[in-house]
Amino acid sequence: MQATGQEVGGVAPVGHPAPLRTLVDTALADHDRVWAGGGVPHAMFRTTFAELLALTGGEAVAVGA
Repeated sequence: MQATGQEVGGVAPVGHPAPLRTLVDTALADHDRVWAGGGVPHAMFRTTFAELLALTGGEAVAVGA
């Protein structure tokens, strides 16, 4: 919560008080839709792998490899 200002369970990939290094799992590219946290525990938003990379300025990496 200190780095994002958001509660665990709803941390969004954007809207943080300061820039954070963001890693986006390349496995998400296998899906037409990706659901991400909306900033509170019970909120989500639909996006795509490409949009998630663009929104976050994230780095695509194979997280589970």
